[in-house]
Amino acid sequence: MATRRRKNARPPAPKTEAEVDGLRYLRLIESQLAQLRGHAAHGNREVFLDHLVVAHLLCFFNPQVKGLRSVEDIFNLPGIQARYGAPRLPKSTVADAQAVFDPHLLRPILDSLIEKAGTQPHDARLDAVTQKLLAVDGSFFTVAPRIAWALYNKSAGKGGSSKGHVRAHVQFDIRLGLPVETTLTDGHAAEWKQLRQTLRADCFYVMDRGFQAYELFADILDVGSDFLVRLRKNACCEIVETQPLTAADQAAGIVSDDVVRIGWRDDRTATLPPLRRVAVRYTDRDGKAATLNLLTNRLDLPAWMIGLIYQHRWQIELFFRWLKCIANFSHFFSESQAGMTLQIYVTLIGLLLIAIETGAKPSQYDYTLLSVAAMSREPMDDVLAVAAHRRAERARAAEWQRQYNAKKKAAKNAAKNAGL
Repeated sequence: MATRRRKNARPPAPKTEAEVDGLRYLRLIESQLAQLRGHAAHGNREVFLDHLVVAHLLCFFNPQVKGLRSVEDIFNLPGIQARYGAPRLPKSTVADAQAVFDPHLLRPILDSLIEKAGTQPHDARLDAVTQKLLAVDGSFFTVAPRIAWALYNKSAGKGGSSKGHVRAHVQFDIRLGLPVETTLTDGHAAEWKQLRQTLRADCFYVMDRGFQAYELFADILDVGSDFLVRLRKNACCEIVETQPLTAADQAAGIVSDDVVRIGWRDDRTATLPPLRRVAVRYTDRDGKAATLNLLTNRLDLPAWMIGLIYQHRWQIELFFRWLKCIANFSHFFSESQAGMTLQIYVTLIGLLLIAIETGAKPSQYDYTLLSVAAMSREPMDDVLAVAAHRRAERARAAEWQRQYNAKKKAAKNAAKNAGL
């Protein structure tokens, strides 16, 4: 018979401090944080960029901290100062520092964490694309109207809400399951023009119709990359060749597969080779059948693969939802573009740290549990075990739902065929 622990008995001592609180995260970027200390504008500075990174990471793992006054209160605690090697962080000092430091100094930290995170579990069929598979999109954030550089609030349409003032332009690695490039601009900046400034070789850019710009397509091909974009309804295409559909294409909802020439005026259309237009049937929000047209330069991939790749573009929309709803990224701690960009970069660092710890794409459950580990004395091994259990449970539920939907669709098709 097991002995009952005495009521006042102490719990087992943790292994090491680095394994039970936020210090474990900092160990992964300790050397890079030390290098940030050298970026000082004058000799009497006491608050450095690494202090701001640590403060923002604590805020990321504790969404209840929503302002600089709370940051100031936290770093007034001697225990916090000693644990993280930071001084007091008065509200005014942090506000000034966020506008002074260059947030792009954090890029080496992001790149090193992305390399450590590695490829996450994903649809193995996507491995047919050898380039880096990047979903590209932007999302608006609303800030205070007194911020002059961000004055923009375009209406989302008749009866719709306003879009916001600033826009985050994100490149999301589909196989990695994480963002790898983020830029913050005012809301006026066109998405496709912003992407032109960050193009790299050996990438496959997957884009929505807001990126339909022939100059952009030409630039992507010139740097040695590929693209897949959803065409607007008014896009003008001249069919050069119609390609036959396979059984796999038809099963995937492919309607047509054509080689086309894009545009209607040579003097206004960038010089582009023959491209490929794949029409895919889908069900819209109202439950009605609809068709979307996809344009790509990849003539070698099967048509069903084109549809599959674009389907996975939705991951970037889920990331924006995670960022705004799960991570509670609804309030900037700065009014400067540099400070806002710094906060977004540190949020991405926190996201990558979770991915490295769990070895999977971060979910809302992972974020909750790892936040507990960062802000409490719970052993990290125990937290990761609970997170793995929850992740396996959600995977089983998703597989059951997939099989249920497949059976339901098969029964519907059988009934339709019987009626014919």
